[in-house]
Amino acid sequence: MHTLITREVPRGRVDCHPNAPTDWQKCPFGEVVEVNRPYSMERGREYPFLEMAAVKEDFGGIIEYDTRPFEGSLSRFALNDTLFAKITPCAENGKVALIDRLPADNGAGSTEFIVLSPRAGFDPFFVYSLAISPDIHSRAVSRMEGSTGRLRVTEETFKKWMWVSIPQTLEEQLRIAETLKAADNHVRALEEQLRKAERVKKALLQAIFVEGIPGRNGTPQTCRWGLAPAGWLETSIRAILIEPVGNGTSPDAARQEPPGFPTLNVSSIRNGRCDQSRISYIELSEKVAATFAVNQGDFFVLRGNGNRDFVAIGGLLVEEPQAGLVFSDLLIRLRFDHSKALPEFMKYLWQSPPFLRRLQSYAVTGSGLWKIGQRSISRMKLAVPSDAGEQKDIAAIFDSQEGLLLALGNQLLAARRVKQSLLQNLLTGKIRLKA
Repeated sequence: MHTLITREVPRGRVDCHPNAPTDWQKCPFGEVVEVNRPYSMERGREYPFLEMAAVKEDFGGIIEYDTRPFEGSLSRFALNDTLFAKITPCAENGKVALIDRLPADNGAGSTEFIVLSPRAGFDPFFVYSLAISPDIHSRAVSRMEGSTGRLRVTEETFKKWMWVSIPQTLEEQLRIAETLKAADNHVRALEEQLRKAERVKKALLQAIFVEGIPGRNGTPQTCRWGLAPAGWLETSIRAILIEPVGNGTSPDAARQEPPGFPTLNVSSIRNGRCDQSRISYIELSEKVAATFAVNQGDFFVLRGNGNRDFVAIGGLLVEEPQAGLVFSDLLIRLRFDHSKALPEFMKYLWQSPPFLRRLQSYAVTGSGLWKIGQRSISRMKLAVPSDAGEQKDIAAIFDSQEGLLLALGNQLLAARRVKQSLLQNLLTGKIRLKA
């Protein structure tokens, strides 16, 4: 049982839970945690180490530990402590983690962590949940101090400035912590399922466009650029199009809201598809707009990006285009001859690492921007099944995997919303958990 005395929040301090139940105790957060507890650690001895990059954003936990000789200036932590990134933009991005596993008695970390150690009588997961709750995390971020680009959350923010409300009994605190931990575990389980499904898709993209569908194609054939499934036809992008590739329109200016013609742009290309919810609007004459009007089944390639890994990625317009939809000059349009290459097949071939890396190798750089030209795309060599049925079978395999990814993504989004709602309602006492 912890012993806290409820008192009025002093002037100049902030009450993080102004509407908490009257039977909860109100105190500075610094009476719930000890900030940067001075653990005894041996200088020069190797300890588990966490750099800032080892903590995921959005309260995603710890990636992995490194080891490093201890230096006196490093942060110090132990099992069940909470690390809170104090420097911008890590603080804003949610780099907060509970030390729920530690291969030694103590660990060391970046000096840009504030370490919150639960005081006696407080559950570690309850303390961690307080630290990531909107009422605490957002207020801590709002109090950052320092020069532009080097803003930091201060220790005093936790010790004195933020006041919190805590259930009087440890039993109620534990009920809250157990419920939040169950919600957190559900989120982590879905994240792992999603990661596994993404790895399966990546492996399929790597294998099928080199070896073909297992048991169907036999030993891969050797083409001029490398391996391809046996029996597939060697060709070029130019040979499987119904018209030459072309750039979109180059407007004077674009806006995020109407009026104007809706326009596909760089941000519209996502995961092999064109996302019509991520468009801009430009002023064009009806005649010019008709020249750059898009159709269902059009395929678009990103022709320029500051990062070479993103140049030349493609997206298929799967749905019917909205009225008046055009495309910008940042994209190159391809219209496939369906008798030679089905758009739904090309959507996945374009994502395959062997194909995309070869295409990106033709990109050139200038003024910090990587660009791919129409000619490089048109002359790109590839292999495709001559049988449309095989193309459909391959597209169906990937459609099934993408359906799983979409379903898992939606489940994860819903689980995160439930967790956020529980954080807000349980830690403020709006919802009480009975024994």
